[in-house]
Amino acid sequence: MSGGPLAGVRVLEIGGGIPAAFATRWMAGFGAEVVRSEGPPEALTEDEGIYLLAGKRRISVVEPTTLRRLALAADIVVEDRKPGTLAAWGMAPEDLRAEKPALVIVSITPFGQRGPYAGWEATNLTAFAAGGIHSLTGHPSRPPLQTGGSQALYLGGLHGFAAAITAYFGALVHGEGDWIDLAIQEIQAGMLELYGPRSEYEGGPSPRTGNHVRAVWGLYPCADGYAGVCALERQVPALFALVGDPALEEERFRDFTQRAEHDDELQAILYGWFADKTRAELLELGRKHKVPIGAVLTPLELLASEGLAERGFFDTVETNEGSARVPGRPFLGLPWVPGRWEAPGESTAAVLREWLGEEGVG
Repeated sequence: MSGGPLAGVRVLEIGGGIPAAFATRWMAGFGAEVVRSEGPPEALTEDEGIYLLAGKRRISVVEPTTLRRLALAADIVVEDRKPGTLAAWGMAPEDLRAEKPALVIVSITPFGQRGPYAGWEATNLTAFAAGGIHSLTGHPSRPPLQTGGSQALYLGGLHGFAAAITAYFGALVHGEGDWIDLAIQEIQAGMLELYGPRSEYEGGPSPRTGNHVRAVWGLYPCADGYAGVCALERQVPALFALVGDPALEEERFRDFTQRAEHDDELQAILYGWFADKTRAELLELGRKHKVPIGAVLTPLELLASEGLAERGFFDTVETNEGSARVPGRPFLGLPWVPGRWEAPGESTAAVLREWLGEEGVG
């Protein structure tokens, strides 16, 4: 399996943004032949493109009839255009599947292909908000916060990858592909975990907790950054012994119910204990005393991580302007193909020849 588990699978990416590009990035990494049809509007920044387009063949095709033929030559089509775009180009998913029943098509949009909000557009920020995640983030006395990066869009891509591979192997077994309609709003709503049912049971929204679910489960500033503790009830005595503050011997902190009533006081004690220690010192103390303490690492520190390096997590992508390290395999066990980075349109002629038996475009 030197070429990866998806070797021989043809994937056409008709994207412009992160969701389709991330879904097919993993397909390319696992050995699929991914062809990205590029054209306006493009929503990827240069930095995002270095990571998301590695291992893909990039083509410039402006003629819809040619794009339709490429879709029918593929095993999987992944797109994140506005609903109705493919139909306007003469390649409605229903029509493509009528002509090629085994074809798998994955459409990733903010609110899905049908429903009252299907035509609405969204950014990463508004996708998070529409899915309810912002109701849980940020300090309760301040406005909600979004997570760093474009996590809503990347999660759309991750779900697109999983849906595409599931449908593709279903097509291998049953001979029938499918049209997968992924709504990023629904993906975010599915991440509410227990907070969704809890709001229904309690008849109101769950309160935002900021950096602390409770004092013994939160993030604290320390001498060189931030560190966190996530102590289960059975680990609380070890945490209190490590902190060593005499006040922690009092019943109001020992009893779970009373501790919740005095959580602000406990937070103040922990703020003081964390403040003058480095992350390395805190990690060592946690290991020594069996208290779950972790450090908040920066991106530069992750790039220097011995653990990630030993596991071969990073790929080096060569571009026209130099090289860059980017996230690579998501897990060990299956062959991963790092792939090279192509210039825009570099493979147009080759793909049209190999997939369609043509020379030139159109």
